[in-house]
Amino acid sequence: MKTLLAILLAALALPAAAADGAAVYGQRCVACHQAGGVGAPGLAPPLAGQLAPRLATEEGRAYFPRVLVSGLSGPIKVGEERFMGVMPSFAQLDDEELAAVLNTVMGEYNAAGLPAGHRPYEAADIAAARAEKLAPHQVLALRKKVLAALGGKP
Repeated sequence: MKTLLAILLAALALPAAAADGAAVYGQRCVACHQAGGVGAPGLAPPLAGQLAPRLATEEGRAYFPRVLVSGLSGPIKVGEERFMGVMPSFAQLDDEELAAVLNTVMGEYNAAGLPAGHRPYEAADIAAARAEKLAPHQVLALRKKVLAALGGKP
């Protein structure tokens, strides 16, 4: 009995395991954005190979946590394909989980284009987006602003 109690107390003293971004993506994102972030025509845009240029500016970097926390609604265009839909908010997930999924999407699906000095997302980045309490249409307006700064590229 003392051994069991000691094991339980030791387990409680361990730091919480880091969120697994690939697992979160597999549970929450893959149904629409598909394995590897390739997207689903007419439903969800591709994430792979599309996002890294936006990380070159602080405004572009701050955009992604806003999408996850607030959602996104309205028409968007990626390449020559148009999407009209709604990206739901994932505000029900904690900051660590959302940071982990962003790091997975950026690190696994956009690694080739990451700007020099790119730093992984942290829970504080998600918390800052959460504090803004934006509506999905406001996130769409931010998307347009970020893309305009990049010359209109998706």
